Amino acid sequence: MAPLLLLLQLLSVLLLVAVADALPPSCSNVTCGKHVVQYPFSLLNESDCGYPGLGLVCENNSTLILPVKSHRYTVFSIDYARHTVSVSDADDGEYPVCPRLHVNLTIDYASSWLQPAPSDSNITFLYNCKKNASWSSAVELIGCQADGDKRSYVLPDGVATGAEAYEYECEEVVVAPVLGVHKERLLGPPGSPAPANGSVGVGDVVRAGFELMYNAHTKQCGRCESSGGWCGYQHNQTNAGEMKFTCFCDNGPAADRCGRTPPLKTMPDVTQLPVP
Repeated sequence: MAPLLLLLQLLSVLLLVAVADALPPSCSNVTCGKHVVQYPFSLLNESDCGYPGLGLVCENNSTLILPVKSHRYTVFSIDYARHTVSVSDADDGEYPVCPRLHVNLTIDYASSWLQPAPSDSNITFLYNCKKNASWSSAVELIGCQADGDKRSYVLPDGVATGAEAYEYECEEVVVAPVLGVHKERLLGPPGSPAPANGSVGVGDVVRAGFELMYNAHTKQCGRCESSGGWCGYQHNQTNAGEMKFTCFCDNGPAADRCGRTPPLKTMPDVTQLPVP
């Protein structure tokens, strides 16, 4: 029985090696600290394999960053089975007492590979307001004041619009996504009065982050993957700001799918990226 078990273990190792060898080098898994980055994600400037908008940055070989527009989000984990990525605003770590955010999460729902997850909910921050907020659900943030005459608040999303908030002469209004279960634990269910303990816990809720879903398939990527390839986008050598869809195959990159089109010998003209 022992020789049979040894043989099975050897076959398993050989199978794993064969699978690893079949993966093009540009699509191989990489690590960043405790994180394993695998297709359809990639590390920016290190691989062309992966989906647009799912390029990550590894800082100090330990911290994984997801850039969205011009802002940065720290990655906690990636669930490849559920197609979700857990993140938090990278700016909040600079303010240990007051969760001081500056940018609303902006996603182009028509073309982005990322979408908010059903587990998410929003809260609204009003910073440095000259007038006291009159909403019963408003929670005053302790430690956010620019000076003694101004106050900052957090409210459940939907209580105040930007126009109404500016009536209180607030310097900044930021809508932030958080996990809904954490928001309800902090602010209570809809219609609940504001908690009496000020901003205790607000920073923890923000730092706990939220989830984004990523689109794992498109028609163009589906054709590539069904042919045994891996989707990616290569930079146009004549215009570094533009990218061209590429299907990475065992015998080299192809324009559409493996085995149906000849490998790309030179970079073709750039066409518009597909819309998921």
